[in-house]
Amino acid sequence: MINEVILEGIVVREPWKYTDDLFFRVGVYRDSDMPAKKLDAERDSGDYVNVRVNGGANGLIQIHRGMRLRVHGFMQSRDFRESLEEFLDKAHRQGGTDFQVEVNGLKTNQVLIDRNAIEIVARRLIVMDSGNTTEKKPRPSLANE
Repeated sequence: MINEVILEGIVVREPWKYTDDLFFRVGVYRDSDMPAKKLDAERDSGDYVNVRVNGGANGLIQIHRGMRLRVHGFMQSRDFRESLEEFLDKAHRQGGTDFQVEVNGLKTNQVLIDRNAIEIVARRLIVMDSGNTTEKKPRPSLANE
């Protein structure tokens, strides 16, 4: 079996850290020979995926919103259980509306759901465009090779 991913995309939000790992979200647009994902009549929509850099939170890698990166790595999934309360709290922190929910008389911390997250674990990152207009050439940047 093969589990190898190569994608190129734009960092769409500021990175975050969890334990010793660095995470960031990349927007990827499909090649012209792939089925389109239409946003409207003139534009295609991107696909979005989280990238994890194991040990990347040690400060050696400087990722920021707007960078165009090529990511070489592999796909991994994680299973986790989340309460409705946790889900709503995350949605609220990311700009969602604050509202109250009741499900058949249960409180939001009593409603649990098993969830799955898919992410790309980066083994190598190449900076294609730093997102900084003053810089002329792309600079390669390697991680965890």
